[in-house]
Amino acid sequence: MPSDLLNTFRISIEDFYRSNKRSMPWRKQNPVPYEVWLSEVILQQTRVAQGIPYFNKILQAFPTIEDLANANEDHLLSLWTGLGYYNRARNLQKGAQQVMRNHKGELPKSSVDLIKITGIGPYTAAAISSICHGEKIGVVDGNVFRVLSRFFGVSTPVNTTAGLKEFQLLANEIVHLSNSSAGYNQGIMEFGALHCTPKKPLCMMCELADICTAYNSGKVDVLPVKKKTAKRTTEEIHFAVVTSENEIAMSKRGTKGIWAGLYEFPRLEKPPVKGFEAVDKIVHKLSHKDLHCHFWEVTENEMNESLTYYSKPEIRNLGMPIIIAKFVEKIGFQ
Repeated sequence: MPSDLLNTFRISIEDFYRSNKRSMPWRKQNPVPYEVWLSEVILQQTRVAQGIPYFNKILQAFPTIEDLANANEDHLLSLWTGLGYYNRARNLQKGAQQVMRNHKGELPKSSVDLIKITGIGPYTAAAISSICHGEKIGVVDGNVFRVLSRFFGVSTPVNTTAGLKEFQLLANEIVHLSNSSAGYNQGIMEFGALHCTPKKPLCMMCELADICTAYNSGKVDVLPVKKKTAKRTTEEIHFAVVTSENEIAMSKRGTKGIWAGLYEFPRLEKPPVKGFEAVDKIVHKLSHKDLHCHFWEVTENEMNESLTYYSKPEIRNLGMPIIIAKFVEKIGFQ
């Protein structure tokens, strides 16, 4: 790739960031590595506007890596309820425990060492090391894939090994031309989030439009390319809603599966002979499947298992999938 083209692109991205960067609680003159780490984990699969309140309340509850490492898992998951992808929270805590055990409570500075921490992948490692310590390594997330793919006309699928390698090399090549890896990396993510968006990008207002490959070849809507994945599946789940005075029965999931370690209503293998459905079927969409959830009001006598009941104050401190949390709130237990 011609260095003058790379430099023109870099300068424009850095100028954009200086003029348009949003105020976020973890963006400081002297960034705190723990806060940057926490923000990056929260913002995986989560919009900034939704993520900021979670960042604030989790940081308030666990202001240091040591606090997070020693946290009660149920408390952490209760604060995470609504964000989904709960393994992010579990791995975040495992990573904090590893940092306390092996690094005296301080996150490593280099991406090579950061990536050895549980839950920190190449993107998060690059973000922490470049933003907090100025390491010359490019960040590559969904926004970066889109911007680089469109501007430079890269058609290698972003969800393939070859694509990951190609985009990382290109990102590294650009950031090495910058005097501020933090400014450039945050700039290209901000540019993708605010300007070069997935739908209706602001091409007519873009200073790079004249030299943007996708814009000039009519490929804005087809780049970046993604390799097709398997078809979505569906799953029927029947929940038993059992109450006793001012308590409600809940069951903690095992250590495997998408809701591992979270609390939900006891499950039924099939609709009960007696009882009635509290609400119409609710479809809960995950990244790879649709869950068709049914909530049946039944009595304890109709259950083939011993039940554990929780009061309203206790319920508030349990980590639950968002669909369960919303139903609990709907029936007045939160």
